[in-house]
Amino acid sequence: SMPQEVLDTHELQMITLDYRRECQRDDKVDSLTSLEYGESEADPSSLSADAFANGSATGANEHQDNFQFLHFLRLSREGLEINRGRTEWRRKPAS
Repeated sequence: SMPQEVLDTHELQMITLDYRRECQRDDKVDSLTSLEYGESEADPSSLSADAFANGSATGANEHQDNFQFLHFLRLSREGLEINRGRTEWRRKPAS
């Protein structure tokens, strides 16, 4: 659920995942992403599912050199958390 404008201009630098439960082959899941704005949001476990959007980078400026995103994967039907994560993105080098 990463915003396309970030994928076009940046590359993944680091990923951290925290698994909570497994999902099954036929389970439908929601993949939500939120732009991390500062140190006050450094712990993704402190955020509710409502803090995330699906593929939207509201407030993201694709001209920025680095981004950090928080990710939340949940079961669509029950809303149970499958995992949380954080990704760090850096601007792609000029070719």
